[in-house]
Amino acid sequence: MRRQRDEQRLNSGAISNPKDLESLQRELAALDRRIATLEDEELVVMEDLEQAQAVLADVMHDVDEVEAALRQARETRDAALAEIEQDVSVATLDRGALVERVPGDLLGLYDKLRAQYGAGAGALRARRCEACRLELNGADLREIAAAPDDEVVRCPECSRILVRTSESGL
Repeated sequence: MRRQRDEQRLNSGAISNPKDLESLQRELAALDRRIATLEDEELVVMEDLEQAQAVLADVMHDVDEVEAALRQARETRDAALAEIEQDVSVATLDRGALVERVPGDLLGLYDKLRAQYGAGAGALRARRCEACRLELNGADLREIAAAPDDEVVRCPECSRILVRTSESGL
């Protein structure tokens, strides 16, 4: 706006003083340089903006992918939790039917050990107690092998009830 006004004054011939004319020409040259500098800076800013917008688009694409993966993971988790809850319900019902057939003193011992250790019994597999994961020594295994089938045998390491199976290694 200032530049246009100064150009109109210069072109109109209204300035007759050579010093004023020279001053006005210097001012127009300075304005032209300032305009060129500002235009160059504007181009740099526009290029930076384009680069930033491209980076933003990439980041937003990555965010969308992560959000989709998160949704999928939540759906998978929710499905697994529903299946686990179903399994727990079935196991609870099955346990209720089996508990009725277990002698009271054995059930009391099992519940006491379960409350104390988190598991009241463990299978004896390949000479190893599955409750504490320790391998039993030969003397303990001979003693367990000699015990009658209806005797409750306990792990010498963790004191949990040992369930003897065909895989016990006895």
